[in-house]
Amino acid sequence: MPRCVQTCAWGGGSIINALALGVGASFPISLKVNAEVCEGELKVISDAPVDLGPMYRAAEELSARFKLGGFSVKFWGDLPTAGGLKSSSAAVNAMIMGLNELFGLGLNPLDVARLNAEISKKVGISVTGAFDDAVASALGEAWLTDNNGRALLRRLDVAGDVVVLIPPWGKGRGKVEEMRAVAGAVRAAVLYALRGDWKSAMVINAISYGFALGYDPTPTLIALKMGAIGGVSGTGPSHVFITDEPNGLKTRLSQFGQTIVATIPAGPCVT
Repeated sequence: MPRCVQTCAWGGGSIINALALGVGASFPISLKVNAEVCEGELKVISDAPVDLGPMYRAAEELSARFKLGGFSVKFWGDLPTAGGLKSSSAAVNAMIMGLNELFGLGLNPLDVARLNAEISKKVGISVTGAFDDAVASALGEAWLTDNNGRALLRRLDVAGDVVVLIPPWGKGRGKVEEMRAVAGAVRAAVLYALRGDWKSAMVINAISYGFALGYDPTPTLIALKMGAIGGVSGTGPSHVFITDEPNGLKTRLSQFGQTIVATIPAGPCVT
């Protein structure tokens, strides 16, 4: 029997999308990707209906980097995919964590996040490498990060319950120029985050990118009027809100699509 290990990594939500400036911030949410990593032939499979091509390329890159020969990875979990909830970052983190445990690579969680960002950018999973997403997923903490330099800038004390809205809208990933056009507003969000004011940063980000991506602002306006903080996560279409009244907000937003109540973890995911 081949040796196997099981690991997991958190999904997340955006405080600041890094695409416009290369500086971003994300926070973890208690929806996760699990991975079983085993010795053997190089193979990647998933219980979720996702394109495994990028994950296979990441696996090939990791195998070559550490001269591992081969291994298999199976993914599953409760984190919705391809919607801005950091599922790609979580999957790559879970795979690296499994390799770290299985082959004794000696990586700490921050090493995992940095390697994730490097590999994700190289194989085309993310334009920026999504270091902010990888950090939130691996460490279970919210940080403002320099994604180009893969540096931590400031830890953010994000607290509250989470409501995730997954509307049946098309993803806005292709609108790169539109997202870069709101860089001035995003710069203000970064300045707020540098002061520790993640709430103001998150609202500015949500309004700016929501406008650039062309999403209906109604769910965000309803949430803001109810005292919640948030909006579009990543390039969407998922929206993520932090609130003290998750059940009430979930009920109000259910008219726009699937809604999920989650929490904010305080540390790395543990199987």
